[in-house]
Order: sequence, then C-alpha cells, then structure tokens
Amino acid sequence: MHDSKNLLLVRMMFVLTKVASVLLLLILLFVVVSVIATAVSPSPILLRTPNKQLTLRTSGLDVIFRFEQAKQPSHAVTSAFLSALPITACNIVVLFQLRKILSTVLEGNPFVAENARRLRYIAFALFAIAILSTLTGALTGRWQQEMIQLPGVQTVVRWRFDPGQIGVGVLILVLAEVFRQGVAMKEEQDLTI
Repeated sequence: MHDSKNLLLVRMMFVLTKVASVLLLLILLFVVVSVIATAVSPSPILLRTPNKQLTLRTSGLDVIFRFEQAKQPSHAVTSAFLSALPITACNIVVLFQLRKILSTVLEGNPFVAENARRLRYIAFALFAIAILSTLTGALTGRWQQEMIQLPGVQTVVRWRFDPGQIGVGVLILVLAEVFRQGVAMKEEQDLTI
C-alpha cells in the first residue's frame, strides 16, 4: 500500500512535468512568434503607442509617458522577450531531465549513472538561470530607464542576484555526486554477488 502511494505520487509528478514542459514550449513559441511579428511589422504590435505616448489610466490620475522616436516601447518589449528565451530554454532542460529521472523511478531502477548526469545538467541549468535572470533584469531595467525619462525623477538600474538559486544548484550537484557514488557502489556490489 505504501509503495502504491509513492508510485502514484511519482506518476503525478511525471504528468505535471509533462504539462509544465508543454506550457513552457507554448510560451516559447508565443515569444518567438511575437518577436518575429514585431520585427517585421511596420507598426509594432506588442505595444502600440499612438502619438508616441503611453497613457496609464487610474480612477483619479492619468500618467502619460512620451517617447522619442528611437525609444518606442515595443523595441524594449521585443528585447525583453528575446532575453527570456535562454531562461525558458534552461527551464525546459530542467523539466526534460526531471522527466527522464522520474521515468527511471517508474521503471523501478532509479540508481543508474544517467541519473547522476541528469542531476548535474539540472544543477548547471539552475546556475545558468540565476546568471541569465540577473543579466536579463539589468538589461530590461536599462531599456526601461532609457524609455521613461521624467523631469526630476532619477532611475537606477539594479543588479539583483538570487543566491538561493545557486544554493539549490549546489545542493543538486552534491546529490548528483552522492548518486554517482551510490551507483558505483551498487555496480561493485552486483559484481561481487
């Protein structure tokens, strides 16, 4: 009974990773189509700014942002989408490797050398996500800073680094090494019997 509950949980995780992979691929497809459509369109479609201004309306206040010709928001949106592509690709790598690991669990043989390698791929993808997220945030902030210039308002681009993501990556690298050594011990034990 206990094993059947665990097997059901693993199957649910397997299905969830498949659903998440499909969703990420759809998002990736949307981003690519949006970037291409914006690049080829004479009038950018992602964020139209008639009269070179953007108006944010609230119940009691209209905030109007005026843009110079070279600083249309659609170019910043396109750039932000383009910078999100590598992060999305890394997330797809994580989900794909996780699905492969879960499939070996479902087969009843999770302690294989390939899973140690897959865990390392996941860790390196998490490192890449942390670095790319920092760069993407700074670049997006820089583009926003160039677009929105208000008299008397100073904008500062910040580099935000997430050490938690690196910590998770390090933990997964340690787990991968434990897995690798466990597989080696299992293979050695199989040879002695």
